[in-house]
Amino acid sequence: MDAQNAAAPIVICDDVSFIYPGGEGIPALDGISLEIAEGELMAIAGLNGSGKSTLCRLLNALLLPARGKVISCGLDTALPENLFEIRRQVGLIMQNPDNQIVGPTVEEDVAFGPENLALRRDEIHARVEEALEAMHLTALREREPHLLSLGEKKRLAAAGAMALRPRVLVSDESTSMLDAPTRAETISLFKRLRDEQGITVIHATHRPEEILAADRVALLGSGRLLFEGSPHALFEKVELSEAHGLRPTALYHLVRELEQRGCRLPGTALEAKEVAEGLWALR
Repeated sequence: MDAQNAAAPIVICDDVSFIYPGGEGIPALDGISLEIAEGELMAIAGLNGSGKSTLCRLLNALLLPARGKVISCGLDTALPENLFEIRRQVGLIMQNPDNQIVGPTVEEDVAFGPENLALRRDEIHARVEEALEAMHLTALREREPHLLSLGEKKRLAAAGAMALRPRVLVSDESTSMLDAPTRAETISLFKRLRDEQGITVIHATHRPEEILAADRVALLGSGRLLFEGSPHALFEKVELSEAHGLRPTALYHLVRELEQRGCRLPGTALEAKEVAEGLWALR
């Protein structure tokens, strides 16, 4: 789906502020106004403590704003009667997977969400199989979650969120502490969800290569929105991006140099394999 042609934003943050209890009155988020289009892959960037996780939790009503409004899928998160539907339509993958894994086995954990929706057994089975296959967990379906590696737990948390078939999938640094191939695989999955199912993906991350894979990026700093626009436009603001720990790889600079010389590679070409394949195709 072309996000720029979407009729209306699926997520709206209107002058949103949030203060944690005991936070000495210092806002974790301060006056955030942001719109995200349906079918968009949006990166939320920033250093630790910038407000990324707080924003992720506000989007599916785990937290409620102290000021302003959050509208997710057309529903005001502050209204209690909207809570169930928001949680159904906005899936959240937490940074620490142990915070959302509840089932005694991998399969039962993935089934937990669909069962709470009171779906038919055949529908639950179909969703569980689909999510297990997408996250390469089919062979681990009988495994107890506490026996999984961290990477496997993160994939399980993602599978549980996907089994709800949300319109919006929020990833709170779900790729942190994963190895490079698993991170790349996760970002590829997010792209497929956007391209094949029209799911809006909001991914909080501090990794330049993941930001560059997004359609747009919002940069947070000390709870405020510092930049909103294309990833390339952010990295062209060298002083701003580097001040917030964002320094693109040498490969990125190579691709940009090739573009300036009239050699435009197909796709995003953010990994060595993609660059090599793109150059080979242009030979």
